[in-house]
Amino acid sequence: MDSLGVAVPAFLASALIVVLAGIALAKYGDELAEKTGWGALWVGTVLVSVATSLPELITNLSAVVIEDSPDLALGNVFGADMMNMFTIAIVALIFGVHNLFGSQRRDTKTLVLVAVGLGIIAFVFGATGDRAIGVTSAGGIVIAVAYFGGMKLVYDAGKSDPGDQADDAGDGERESARGAWIGFGLASLAIIASAPLLAASAGGIAAATSLGESFVGILAVSIVTTLPEATVTITAARRKSYGLVLGNIYGSCAFNLFVIPIADLGNSEALLSQMESEHFVAAGSAIVLMAFGYLMIRAYQDRLLAWGRGAVYLVPILYPASLAWVFVLSGD
Repeated sequence: MDSLGVAVPAFLASALIVVLAGIALAKYGDELAEKTGWGALWVGTVLVSVATSLPELITNLSAVVIEDSPDLALGNVFGADMMNMFTIAIVALIFGVHNLFGSQRRDTKTLVLVAVGLGIIAFVFGATGDRAIGVTSAGGIVIAVAYFGGMKLVYDAGKSDPGDQADDAGDGERESARGAWIGFGLASLAIIASAPLLAASAGGIAAATSLGESFVGILAVSIVTTLPEATVTITAARRKSYGLVLGNIYGSCAFNLFVIPIADLGNSEALLSQMESEHFVAAGSAIVLMAFGYLMIRAYQDRLLAWGRGAVYLVPILYPASLAWVFVLSGD
């Protein structure tokens, strides 16, 4: 798919399907979340974030297994995390920085630290040279263990400080969720079916334009695959469900990094061992931008860190600056 006349229409068509399916997935996932009676942060972390991250998962698997394009897969992982941070910064500026980051509890801080920690692990294994171990890799194993261990820490933090945890949903509410489960499943199938075409067409655009698969993954594909997260974030913010906002965004960031060991299963080499300079820029930027979230939460709890509330204004500057740097490196 090296012709722009073929690649661009295929990309736009597959992107449209992914976006529409992702929006539906977010809608039904949010509806299911309301009927479970779980806390907003935990629902956003384990249900909505995983649902909205399906485009990244399927696109990355397709890029590695079908297209043999680890550059595209790595670019999408780190580019999606950067885009998620840009999204939450814009939402915070629109709906109020204090509303989003003020009064957050221990489980929120734990989730942010888990996402940052996973990013650091990926960066370190990429820099030191990850090694394949059977069908996976050393870095993939560490990331997988850290992801599940981190989710356990988030759950335990929420249990120890229940705060606004909702009561369990009644049987009638669970019964009424059947339609949402059906819609949830159909939207997931639509994403699974269209994501391989998205990866193939993105690779075709990279080949035809000489932009580089890393840059296409970090910019174009990551923007498309993070639109479901953006949709949920805006919807939840309008409903003043700020725990769901942070759970969705940071849960998605963590899950995107968990995609690396999954993609390793279809790659002949350790995925992190194939990181290039542009990937390190994107990964480092994602780590810094994610860490800003922790700083802003702490800034509303510790007066000595009150200056950190202004970090949100740096995100809309650092994100495009990082993209520009990636573009320059991709052209070398």
